[in-house]
Amino acid sequence: MIKAELRKLRALPATRQMIEKAESGKYKTLARVQNLNGYIKIAIFFPRELKKGIKTPTYETFINVEGKEFITRELDENGTEVSWSTAMIKNLKLMPWEAIWREEYFINADAKRTLKRLEVMKRQDKTGLRRLQQWQQEIRENDIRMKEMREVAPWDADMKLVPKEPKGLLEWMRRHVCRETFIFYSYEKKGANQGYCSKCKSIVNIKDPKHNKRTRCPRCGEEALFKANGMIKTLSTDTYNAECIQKVKGGIVIRRFIQRQYYKDRDFRNPIIQMKEVERDLILDDQKPKRYEFTVYKNKYQRWCLDKDFMIQRRTYYWSQRTKLYMRNWAAVSKNRIIQKSSINLWEELPTDITNFIEIERGNPVVEMLAKIGMFRLAKNIINERYDKTLLKQDETQLTKLLKIDNARLKRLKGMDANITSLRWMQMEKMKNTVWPDEMIRDFGEAGINISEFGFLDVKISYVKCWNYLKKQSELMNESIRQAMTTWRDYTYMADQMKMDIKNEQIAKPKDIKAAHDRLVIINKTKGIEKQAAEIEKKWKKVNKQLKKLKKFEFQSGEYCIVAPDKVVDIVKEGIILGHCVHSCDYYFERIQTDESYLFFLRKKSNPDIPWYTLEVEPSGNIRQKRTTGDRQNADLDKATIFLKKWQQYFVSKLTEEEKELGKKADELRKKNYKKLRKDGNKVWHGPLAGQLLADVLEADFMAVI
Repeated sequence: MIKAELRKLRALPATRQMIEKAESGKYKTLARVQNLNGYIKIAIFFPRELKKGIKTPTYETFINVEGKEFITRELDENGTEVSWSTAMIKNLKLMPWEAIWREEYFINADAKRTLKRLEVMKRQDKTGLRRLQQWQQEIRENDIRMKEMREVAPWDADMKLVPKEPKGLLEWMRRHVCRETFIFYSYEKKGANQGYCSKCKSIVNIKDPKHNKRTRCPRCGEEALFKANGMIKTLSTDTYNAECIQKVKGGIVIRRFIQRQYYKDRDFRNPIIQMKEVERDLILDDQKPKRYEFTVYKNKYQRWCLDKDFMIQRRTYYWSQRTKLYMRNWAAVSKNRIIQKSSINLWEELPTDITNFIEIERGNPVVEMLAKIGMFRLAKNIINERYDKTLLKQDETQLTKLLKIDNARLKRLKGMDANITSLRWMQMEKMKNTVWPDEMIRDFGEAGINISEFGFLDVKISYVKCWNYLKKQSELMNESIRQAMTTWRDYTYMADQMKMDIKNEQIAKPKDIKAAHDRLVIINKTKGIEKQAAEIEKKWKKVNKQLKKLKKFEFQSGEYCIVAPDKVVDIVKEGIILGHCVHSCDYYFERIQTDESYLFFLRKKSNPDIPWYTLEVEPSGNIRQKRTTGDRQNADLDKATIFLKKWQQYFVSKLTEEEKELGKKADELRKKNYKKLRKDGNKVWHGPLAGQLLADVLEADFMAVI
């Protein structure tokens, strides 16, 4: 509608009858309606204005019946135009919406007859302003419906390109993607000797079964769990996913399916297998990939919807995104231009979804090259690595030149199944024009020890000597090479603080690094506590001020209490009495000063002045470390776990918005470290935790706020 034409329509001031009705107090709104030059004009008044003698309507609503349009103009008491609105009458800001459906409005019979011209499809018995509102509602719903149809039309056109899913997909996922296998058996007095494998669907011979005991299927070789039929209540597998590539006109579609198996109240030979398609990525020639998700549209119904926020990640930090590719139709799709040079089909399990992986290969051809020679671990490391322009020579097309090494070194890397840390050592070896032992490069790679980490040494010691030294020390300590490295660095730092000649190789490399480290800790104890504290305060001038804000987090409940240190001297006393390094290394004071973490004392309420455990806590309340005498954790801490969780909740309740942001930053720093350790595949090589990922061990000691 043209506003200039609407402004020319004659005014509809309040009538005498309307003024009288307003005085009665019965109506919350009043309306006058006329048909003017092809428009229906509704003038809306309110009693409070009419009682003041103001005859100008507050609103004028214009309707073009044939065009099924409406618009409203707001006026002030002088009849001057204020604004225009396309809102329905019930949503006008000054309109008492309940007056319409309660029929607390006045409108004369002629006006009702005029409004009766409005075609109302849902209910024909409505009159007056209720009829107007219903008419507007239907117009609005139709507008929304037409808008939605326009939006989804291209989506539906894309979805029509997608062929039927492969017939064998469900069984292939069950057999090759599900990571959980069960061997079911029935209890027998003499012991069951046969069971049923859920993976290969076969009756197999078993020995000494026990519910939830790990075993291996003698037929298919899969690792499995024994499940006694009489003890199964709510058994199901975790959800697992796989992707399938199919040809479509002009490109390919990548389809993600999820599946899960349920055994509750079922014959274990015939579980319920639920499979659902959740994503479709269309990659058409010369177009950006489009992702569709099967989800709820406009909170109304489920359908395939375009993910308007979808972006290619180009790399992934989350192992949970790994996926398997359905290979049985590979011959039919492999010649497509988009994937004909890809290494997708070579991976037993891709480290990210296929659409991301295609984009990763396009941007970093070394990934494809490494996969094609079987170096999947290094390829995966490079995918996960943050951009480092010094790592690869991206303008080269030959693999060895891309990696900045030669053929002989590439062969050595392949032989040790190298990770990215080992690659960096090999690059440095080539640059120095030397040859280091493969075992050294492998050990440093597995431990995640980079060349730059030896910067703490103030004496010239070859890397081979460092490697041999760390191997020997790790054996003496019964710890990993990484832990030996950490102890060596801490020892060197303390020795330097004590003005020892760390340029002397005999001092820099003690025969027993752990013993030398512990001796320095003891020597530090002999120094005056006040003197040590004064030296720390001089170096870390803001720490005492930082400690003052920790007092609000003090807490006690049951047998335990949390005490915050008043000054640096309290931390020194704590470290000396408990015999750990919290007072003799700068790390903790630097973290306090930069708000990365703080120190608190966990004590027994019966003896609040006697040190028990020292806690390192992030500004969010997450507990990083819990250490007592000799830098250990003892069994007595288990009993205090419930108290610590309760204190964490109290801690969170005291946080300011600024402190919450500090907590987020500290959390990110910790997670980055965990991700790097996991990405490099660092493992514990000695002791009771041998073979476990180092990141897993560290995370097990971490106590998050719940």
